[in-house]
Amino acid sequence: MSGATFESLSIPSFRRLWAGGYLFSLAIFAQMVARGALAKDLEGSNAALGAVTLAFGLTGLVTTPLGGVAADRFPKRRMLMISTCLLFVSSLWIAIAVQFDFVTFWMLLVASAIQSAGFSGLLPARMAFTAELVGPSRLANGVVLSQISMNLNRVIGPVIAGVFLGLPALGIGAVYWVSSAITASSALFFVSLPAGRPQSNSPAPSAATDLLDGIKYGLATWPVPLLLMTSAFALFFGFPYVAFLPSVSEDLFSSGNTGYAWLSAVGAVGGLLAALAIAGRARGNVAWKIHNSAVVGFGVGIAALGAAPSFGVAMVVMFGLGAATAAFQSMNATLTLANSEAVYHGRMQSLLQLGFNLFGVAALPLGICADNFGLRKTLISMGLIVVIVGIVSASVYRTKVDAQAMSIEQAR
Repeated sequence: MSGATFESLSIPSFRRLWAGGYLFSLAIFAQMVARGALAKDLEGSNAALGAVTLAFGLTGLVTTPLGGVAADRFPKRRMLMISTCLLFVSSLWIAIAVQFDFVTFWMLLVASAIQSAGFSGLLPARMAFTAELVGPSRLANGVVLSQISMNLNRVIGPVIAGVFLGLPALGIGAVYWVSSAITASSALFFVSLPAGRPQSNSPAPSAATDLLDGIKYGLATWPVPLLLMTSAFALFFGFPYVAFLPSVSEDLFSSGNTGYAWLSAVGAVGGLLAALAIAGRARGNVAWKIHNSAVVGFGVGIAALGAAPSFGVAMVVMFGLGAATAAFQSMNATLTLANSEAVYHGRMQSLLQLGFNLFGVAALPLGICADNFGLRKTLISMGLIVVIVGIVSASVYRTKVDAQAMSIEQAR
């Protein structure tokens, strides 16, 4: 493997940040499989899966912008520690409830909301910290390596969860207990990081002032508005497919929780390989080409998942869908950070993260559509909308680049 692929890991502080991020994402992806299985067991409908995601999304719509402001105003290490504590509490609570057999659906909803609040502080702080630790020349590599850790755990996490779910002596509760322990261990890496200097340039000690300043900056600084809008629309209409994977496995292919774990794992393998392929070469115009192609591929993959005639075909589709998802997310975050000032990195990342909260909001109505009109039709429609988003985004980018080139030529 080329040394350029892992060049940012030569920085000791980034290695610790990467290791802590690896551990908390391992816990999260194992827990996601257990959460979907638990929601399906408790309520037995696509709407219930959507409702759990909705609780995540609605909470994030409120807390994510504040998390971005906090990442720019306060030491990033402090934000990582506070957020990790919230993730730990959300996991431990469900572990205890399952262990002593008093878990209810509303508890799952509340735990999802607490987890969302944790993500709202953790992800903007982590991405802004990445930019600070690796510097501009290694920014793309640092972001992609963070994506690699996520995709590696999208393989390992579901496999661990699938093994636990397949063993009656372990089951859902064991997934939550192990997730709690792993989340706690991630804090050991975060606590040894440098403080992470505050970046805010706001003259007033007002979070609202910083937030409005960040929104104005994001809307006015090309090409950030295009990246934010592409992310928001693609995730809103496309990413809810993740919430429906338990139903894809059970309702379409009668494969149960084991099939769900395998679909998640195969998608993650695709994402991991895609991230490794682009880690050392995703710079400049190449990053834009990867980004624009990946958005369209993301939509095609979702539609193909809905049309898959068998579980075997669905596995192949999930591999490609995972690759497109990882490439899209990596390049979108890289390009957003590369085209914005460091003082705004936390807030720009939080605006990107709003797309994930919007997908949470969309999951419930799309789940209702799946219950009433069929899961296959819903997935195909979702995918086609994302394809349109990708085509429009690429066209806008090309038009802007051509216009800029023409202006330069005329100025000469």
